[in-house]
Amino acid sequence: MSTDVPRLDHLVVARGERLVIRAKQIEDAERDYKWRRDAELARYDGRDPLGESFAEFRSRLSYDLRFQNPRERLFAIDTLEGEHIGNAMYYNARSTHEEAEYGITLGRKDVHGLGYGTEATVLFLRHLWETTAFRSMVLHTFEWNERAVRCFRRAGFEDAGIVQRQAGRLVRMEARREWWLLYDSLGRFDFGASEGSPRG
Repeated sequence: MSTDVPRLDHLVVARGERLVIRAKQIEDAERDYKWRRDAELARYDGRDPLGESFAEFRSRLSYDLRFQNPRERLFAIDTLEGEHIGNAMYYNARSTHEEAEYGITLGRKDVHGLGYGTEATVLFLRHLWETTAFRSMVLHTFEWNERAVRCFRRAGFEDAGIVQRQAGRLVRMEARREWWLLYDSLGRFDFGASEGSPRG
């Protein structure tokens, strides 16, 4: 039996066809640091690659995990085999907890374009609707990032306008609890193995 990847089932908050969403742990720091220093991944977020040392980054992550900001929460995305491939989070939550902003990073580039972003987003939203009082989630993604726009639409976000920022034009998208749960009850987000992997 392989022992290459530790089992973290006790941290899992949502499980899908190919992925799980789990609580972050300090052992994620090395992969997170590598992804944050990647120029291509940084471009998707409209920022520069991380410049601080690994020791500084790990110390900051440790602090964030110990003293969690109530306006944000970071989770890891793993395959069913336990391989950490990315992160999902909400942030900028309003004090009323009615709305927050969604963010996702797939650090493993070999899984890009295979529907993992769609599946992770659906799992993440289901978890939020079940465990929080949020009534809507919003996100911003670059207009040129057509793959991300398709992914978010497939996962239940709808276009809500264009935002111009210094880094470029971004599509603002929104998912509202009531109609997202209605779509889910109708099977819109059931990407079963027999139907193939979700694309986007």
